[in-house]
Amino acid sequence: MAESDEQQQRQQPTTSLRNRRTTVEDAESDSDVATTTATSVSSTKLSSSSSTSKNDPEEDKKKKATAAQIHKRIAQQQGKKNSQVRNLVISLIIASIGVLLKSAFEKFIFAGREISIEQTVGLQGNCFKTAYIPGPADIEISDLDQLAFVSSDDYSWKKESRFFHRPSSKTAKNGGIYILALNHKNGSPKELKLKSFTSDDFHPAGMSLYQFQDEKTHERRTRLFVINHSHKGDIVEIFDYSRDANTLTLVKSVNSDLFVTPKDIVAIDQDRFYLTNHHAMSNKYGRVVEDVTGTAMGTVVYYNGEKTHKVLQSLNNPYGIAGSPDGKQIYVSSFMDRVVHVYNTTEDIAQGQLEHDVDIWVGNHVDNLSVDRHTGDIYVASHPSYSTYLRHKLGYEPQSPSHVVKIEKLAPENYIPQESSMGNYYFFPKPELPSLKWEVKDLFYSNGEDISASTVAAYWNNDLILGSSSSHHLLRCSLRLDQ
Repeated sequence: MAESDEQQQRQQPTTSLRNRRTTVEDAESDSDVATTTATSVSSTKLSSSSSTSKNDPEEDKKKKATAAQIHKRIAQQQGKKNSQVRNLVISLIIASIGVLLKSAFEKFIFAGREISIEQTVGLQGNCFKTAYIPGPADIEISDLDQLAFVSSDDYSWKKESRFFHRPSSKTAKNGGIYILALNHKNGSPKELKLKSFTSDDFHPAGMSLYQFQDEKTHERRTRLFVINHSHKGDIVEIFDYSRDANTLTLVKSVNSDLFVTPKDIVAIDQDRFYLTNHHAMSNKYGRVVEDVTGTAMGTVVYYNGEKTHKVLQSLNNPYGIAGSPDGKQIYVSSFMDRVVHVYNTTEDIAQGQLEHDVDIWVGNHVDNLSVDRHTGDIYVASHPSYSTYLRHKLGYEPQSPSHVVKIEKLAPENYIPQESSMGNYYFFPKPELPSLKWEVKDLFYSNGEDISASTVAAYWNNDLILGSSSSHHLLRCSLRLDQ
């Protein structure tokens, strides 16, 4: 038994060694299997790659499908961006339309200040029609001659004109300058003959009268500055008036590229003048864009006897222009702003610069201006409703209201004190406002039956004389003493 146990003990390490050898052999065999497996896998990959190389069209289809999906995603993203940009543009357009509509409502439809009809003369029966001439657009009073100079044109060319303020081509009938004796209530107007005037294209509009003493003959002379809306362009014609011959002799014609849409003119001596351009675009469609958008592009041009240049810019439809009797101030009416601008003149004759003084609120759309040479008061023709006025001008409304105010120049002892509506605050004291040097008074109101859309009102000897480019007569009214 002992011997058998010893034999078993001797045999046990050999068994374990064998087991170790078996493990090594197994490992070597396993490595061989792994190598074989790897080789089979590589061969499988090679075979698969070779099979793939054999199936190129299908793989191309897959690649194309993948590329198409990518392009589709890119197109969708780009479409989203385009839709965002489009929505932004649409929103901006809608907002712009809203602003334009608001601007149009405020400027064209919204009523101005209330008119004290009981204080006016339009419906009191003391007005009568006189001087039956077509389209009397402007009136100038000569106290020396006791005459009213009236520019006249039938304006039949406006419907076909692309400029609206002047004809597009030569029209068959010209306008003219008429005189009306003021000391005869029912006097007939007489057309003045034009001498040394070779053009057959005469359409007068705004005018200005300047009287001076001739240095050579020492005679009193009357010079008339007239805006001529010729179809070839806007020209300022300067005439000398002869009372004996009832003629206007041409002195000079002034052309300038700065005469874009001239409306009114004021002479400050025998050679120099100021002129208003109520729009920057001569085309009527451009004018509509300016009006609707509320863009202030009007100008005042100065002619110093040799050349022209702009002295005022960015005005909102400057229509009328006039000067004070002493020549120290220039008045410009802003049609859309409903005010009359007051400017002080300077001593620089060559430049003719104007310095802003004050704005006088009228409340209605103001047109031409005229000044009383004795008192310095300003007479303003205005339009209470621009929408009605515009429809009337375009032929869609038979008549439009007329309104005339007097801007009375006060003496220093009659200045009107102003008080601010703001309260007193610790850091911000109540502001002190300057006293008013002007007072606005209503003189005339009419619904348009006696005269429609009056463009000018002139004063002489307690009489108010009204004209309109859309009427075929003048209206003369006697004012009450309190007016």
